[in-house]
Formats: sequence, C-alpha cells, structure tokens
Amino acid sequence: MGAESVKSNQKNSLFRAAAKVGSWTMLSRILGFIRDIFIARLLGASPLADAFFVAFKLPNFFRRMFAEGTLTVALVPVLAEQRKKGEEDAHAYLNALAGLLLAALLVFTIIGMVFMPWLLFAFAPGFHDDPDRWQQALTLARIMFPYLALISLAAMSWAVLNAYRKFSVAAASPALLNIAIIFAAIILAPLYDNPAEALAVGVILGGALQLAIQFPALKRIGWIPKPTWNPKLPAITDTMFLFGPAVLGIAAVQINILVGTILATLLPAGAVSYLYYADRIVQLPLALFGIAMGTALLPALSEHFANNRTAEAKQDLRQGLTWLTWIILPSMVGILFLAEPIIRTLFENGAFTALDAANTAHALQAYTVGLLVFCWARVLSTACFAGKDAKAPMRYAMYTVIVNIILAVILMQPLGYVGLALASALASFFNVALLWAHLHKKTWRNLQSAKLEAYGFCRACLFTHGGITLLLTKLLGLS
Repeated sequence: MGAESVKSNQKNSLFRAAAKVGSWTMLSRILGFIRDIFIARLLGASPLADAFFVAFKLPNFFRRMFAEGTLTVALVPVLAEQRKKGEEDAHAYLNALAGLLLAALLVFTIIGMVFMPWLLFAFAPGFHDDPDRWQQALTLARIMFPYLALISLAAMSWAVLNAYRKFSVAAASPALLNIAIIFAAIILAPLYDNPAEALAVGVILGGALQLAIQFPALKRIGWIPKPTWNPKLPAITDTMFLFGPAVLGIAAVQINILVGTILATLLPAGAVSYLYYADRIVQLPLALFGIAMGTALLPALSEHFANNRTAEAKQDLRQGLTWLTWIILPSMVGILFLAEPIIRTLFENGAFTALDAANTAHALQAYTVGLLVFCWARVLSTACFAGKDAKAPMRYAMYTVIVNIILAVILMQPLGYVGLALASALASFFNVALLWAHLHKKTWRNLQSAKLEAYGFCRACLFTHGGITLLLTKLLGLS
C-alpha cells in the first residue's frame, strides 16, 4: 500500500507541475493572441507584415534552437547529478555555465548584427528580389537581434528554476514579452512613421523584462549568478556533450516550420503571414499540453535516471503520453472544424481582411494534422535527453528535416503555402515514429517482442472500453 501511495503522489506531483506550467502558459498565450490582434490591425498580411515576421523569426529561431529548449535539456540532467554532490558543486557548475553562455552570446550577437544581410538571405531568399521588403526586414532584424542574448540568459534561469521544481516564474515570463509588444502597439506605434519599428522596440523591452524578473526567483532557491570562466569543468563538458546533438534533436519541429517560412518567401506576398498566424494558433495547445508536460517530465525523469529508477521513469512517461493523447485529440477535432471562425474572430479587423482569414484557416488546418505528433515528439525527445541520450534525437531530427524539405518542395507546387504547413505536419509523424522505435528498443524493451505483444493486444482489446488508450500505451511500449 505504501508503494501505491508513493506512485500516486508521484503521479499527482507530475500532473500538478504540468498544470502549473499550463496555467501560466495559458495566460501568456491569451496575451499572445491579444498581441497578434494588435499586430494584425497594424500590419495585416501586407509586405511590411511579412518583413516583420521574418525579422522576428531570426532571434526566435535561434532562441528555440540554442536556448529555450536545447539549453534546458542539456542543463537539467547534469544539474541533477551535480546536486547529488552538494549545492556548492551545483552553484560552481551554474556559474561556469553562465560565464560561458555570456561570452558566447556576446560574440554571436556581434557576428549576427555584422553579417545580418547574409543571415537574412538564408532565412528569406525570396525577399532579395523585392527591395522594399528586403530593406524593411533588414532594418527590423538588426533592431530585434539582441533579443536573442536577453532571452537566452533568461532561458538558462528558467532551466535552473525548473530543475528545482519551481515552474511558475519560467512559465509566466513569456507574458512579459507579449505585454511589452502590446505596449509598443498602443503607445509607441503612433510615435513612429513605421509601426513595425515600434513593435521591434517592444520586443527588446520584453526581453529585458523577462531577464530582470529571474533574479529574485533565483535568489530564493539560493543561487545568486556570479559568472566565472571555467570551460574545462567536467560538468561543462558533460553539458556540451548533450548540447551539441540537442540543437537538432529538440528543434526538429522548429526546423520544419522554418523550412516552410523560407519556401514561403518564394510564394506571393502574404504566404509568410498566413503561416505565421496559423502557427500561432497551433502553438497554443502544443504549449499548454505538449511543452507543459515535457517541462514537467524533464526534471522528474532526470532524477529517476540519475538514481537508477528506470521503472518510475517508465511509469511517468507512460502516464504523460496517455494524458496528452486524450487532451490533444479533441483539440485537433475542434481546430479542424472551426479553423476559419477562430481566425476570423481573433484577427479579422483593420488591415486583416476576410480573404486573409480564409487563407490563414487553410494553413491552420494543415498544421493541425500534426498537432498530436508535435506533442509526442517533445515528450519522447525529453525522455531521451533525461537519460543523457542526445545522439538519437539529433540523428532523427536530421532525417526529419530532409523528409520535410522533400515533402515541402513536392506539396508546395499544387497546394502553395498550405502544402508547406502540411509537409511540416507529415514530417513530424516520421520523427515520432523514429523516436518511438528507439525508446522501444534501447530503453524499455526488446522491439521484436513488443511488436508481437502489440499485435495480440490489438485483437484482444481494440473493441473494449478504454481499448484505444491501452492500445496506444502498448504500442509505445510503456505500459
């Protein structure tokens, strides 16, 4: 009975953590929609809007690649091991990592500002033949690029707080960015000849606020950041060992979306904006449920693996995936059937027309096809990283990007920007299949016996009450 009580407490703790992250994320996303409503009213789906979204995507892409997701999965497992030795060792590791990160961000930001035309060409080659969009995007990108340094330092703080099971500040911080951009849209935009430049200033202000709010929270857990230069510290080496492969592994979804954006710049004006607004909608359930569950699972699984508690890790992962499945499926159905009313309600106003709403809804429906696997990919990658296995997600991400590019080139011919969104969704199915097979074989059980067991299980329970839930967990090899 005692063991059952412990398991129940672990399950409740996991869901409480996911609910806490999801609740704060909901607030941030609501503010994000309000932000996007103001952006839509100011810029619509015009060439200026395309320029702003591409310029905003530059620091955000690198943030998602190198900071918010990747740094977290590289830091948390190593920090869990350092905390076993003592808080003094953990703080020495964090100070060394902060020093290395600060130096790297300074160099990268300077290089990015100097070589921005080449960087922009890589992200938006289609803009080069449109001098107006090109110059607008270049100016906006240079204004917003320092946001990367601010948000990356904040992201390290989020990872540390999550490792100490303090989820609220990290989950609430993105709301400050949305508030800053809303402030820029209402207060600053009338002061600028180009309203997009006012929004860019709001982005920088939001980054500064997100970083500033971390310091009181870090002080409460006993760590006052004092960056040091000690790159040869063994824990730093362990972090870099995870960080390099994790760049591709955790960012597979973002790479796929980026491919769509690059190709969208080759399509008529408006395509980039349609994909941006559609992605903003699909990111809501992904953040509320998929990312929230991944965030809650990472420290829990890392502690399980650090203490050789494989059975507990397996149980937590199974419960997380089952919960995700039954939450996300109704969301998918709702978005597929209500895509256009959702877009019209949120964005159709001012410069954003009824035609823009209809076109954006088509992109949203295509993205929604892959919503469940977007969430699964996040959680399954988290399981790999918690076990300090970064090579497999990296390898599978590379394969997925190749599949996405091939599908995007094929589908954009008959379907245009809708084909680009659909390619991203279909490629994520491929990514999840590879991650599932890897965990099946390497972590939980022998793959061949699992296949035979799953086949028999399908026949036994497919038509029984709750059979679909059991089938999914069996096929994932986690029950």
